[in-house]
Amino acid sequence: MMVGRLLLSLTAVFLLAACGGGTNLEEPPEIRYGEDICEQCGMIISEARYAASYITTAGDVRLFDDVGGMLVYDVQNQEDVHIYWVHDFDSEEWIKADTAVYVLNDDLATPMGWGLAAFANAADAEQFMAENGGVLTTWDDLHEGIAAGNLKPGDLSAHIHQDE
Repeated sequence: MMVGRLLLSLTAVFLLAACGGGTNLEEPPEIRYGEDICEQCGMIISEARYAASYITTAGDVRLFDDVGGMLVYDVQNQEDVHIYWVHDFDSEEWIKADTAVYVLNDDLATPMGWGLAAFANAADAEQFMAENGGVLTTWDDLHEGIAAGNLKPGDLSAHIHQDE
């Protein structure tokens, strides 16, 4: 009788473990602001509007306090990334990084000094630029610029390729 209960308990534990704990590769992660640590710099992530993340194809979640820090970490570590996430600057909602519109503003005080603000749409990015200045750019241009070593915190605007 005791062995039967033990086997039943072990079976339940294995079933729960098999069904439950995987990372959903299509959902943005949850960040515990004021607790979670940035993978790149080791500082506590405290501001949603600048926070970013990516999920590897293996389901590993990486959290960052600044979009630029995420890009640097990605270039340095060369992980097989399934999806990148950033927050909309205004709403602080998660958006896919490759669909966001970015404003580079060297005067924008982001956690690691990258001066990057992500927006879900171009109209909001342009409104931000009209009020605060800056340069529009894309995910691909940011990724390529950091990979090439052309972009550094606080000196971004002069180095971004702009299609005019």
